[in-house]
Amino acid sequence: MLVRILKGGAMATFLSGEPEKHGIFLDAEIEAERTLAFLRILSAFILSIPHFSALSLSPADRAFGVQLPSMLALATFFLTGTFALFLIRYGQFRLWMRYVFAVVDAIMVASVCYLSLKLNSLSGAWLFAAPVTWSMPLLLTVGALRYRPGIQIWSTLLFVFALAFVFISLSPVSNNQFTSSPGVQRLFSLLPSVSRLCLIMLTGLASIVVMYRARSLLIRAEEQAYATAALARFLPPEIVPLVAKGDEWIHGRRQVVTVLFVDIRNSTQIAEGLDPKALSQLISSFRGIVQRAAKENGGVIDKFIGDGAMILFGVPDATTDDARRGLNCARDILRLMAEWHIDSLASHHLTVGLGVHRGLVYCGIVGDEHRREFTVIGDAVNVASRIEQATKEFGVPLLASREAVIAANEVPGWEFISSEPLRGKLNSVSLMAPKV
Repeated sequence: MLVRILKGGAMATFLSGEPEKHGIFLDAEIEAERTLAFLRILSAFILSIPHFSALSLSPADRAFGVQLPSMLALATFFLTGTFALFLIRYGQFRLWMRYVFAVVDAIMVASVCYLSLKLNSLSGAWLFAAPVTWSMPLLLTVGALRYRPGIQIWSTLLFVFALAFVFISLSPVSNNQFTSSPGVQRLFSLLPSVSRLCLIMLTGLASIVVMYRARSLLIRAEEQAYATAALARFLPPEIVPLVAKGDEWIHGRRQVVTVLFVDIRNSTQIAEGLDPKALSQLISSFRGIVQRAAKENGGVIDKFIGDGAMILFGVPDATTDDARRGLNCARDILRLMAEWHIDSLASHHLTVGLGVHRGLVYCGIVGDEHRREFTVIGDAVNVASRIEQATKEFGVPLLASREAVIAANEVPGWEFISSEPLRGKLNSVSLMAPKV
């Protein structure tokens, strides 16, 4: 089965194979078998109480033909439940073993039912008078805890064949067995017996429907969980639930956002002087700072690009304070970097450059079925990147476009730096830096 994580024509598959191959489904299957094993042992314990209580004191109840079949059924329940728990406890239980346990149940029912009738000199017409016969609805009902309709179909058919075998094996009904009461003859005639057999089959059918429904829901929940996990691999956490709900972000949309670029200065020279482990720790610390600042200001980290990052404000939905939050995030990154340098014993003092701009962009999912990612595309993104690079030229850690500063209503706290075209751009951009 291919689990598709995106809707419509923009779907992509991320997983193949049957859902039961995954841990969640296997754990549920094993847990169901553990529960069934406990229920077998509990049933054996509860049903054994009458055999060792005052109810069994009468000579009729102590008769060999009554006690032997009952004890055989109870022993089977107890031993199969204990054996299943043993296998599960030591990790030796295999899913195919459920079919073997179903065969054991059917053999037990047939054997106990046969002995009950044979030892009491009764024919197959008394089939449903044997107490063990009514363990079948119990076994079928608790069997619905499993998540495979196939095993329930197998169990139902085995029970029907078991009863048919007992009925055929014993001699046909003789009239003298019913001379005690015409009512008994009517209750154990062919039609009521067939009706009882049909009720057992319907019990199995109903449990199969319940199992199929539960299994379908479990598979669907697992598919959704894996789909969400796959989306989270390439989408910002804030975007995942939106993509799961509808197609808008798959098809994309245009909106005004505030874009912040941050990059480590002289990262190439720093990398040359560090071993891989130390460099990894340095980059991880930097990214931790960026993540903290973005989270505190409601920003969405679109992506980390090597030793830099791109943070968006106004995604998924634009607000009136997007620009202000973007500028606050830039200032928080500078503050956290300074605090980190004081608290750490890092031999390299990292400096960063930050650029902030506000403008119209396209937001959505891009890529093909092999790789997809959420991104924003537009001139505003390029301008924000150029502003970050311009911090090197002007020797300041933070620059913002006039549009971003005005939108944040912070003009008094910033000073004009330049109004020339940025590298690779034709139109001029007014750059501003925070006042010292």
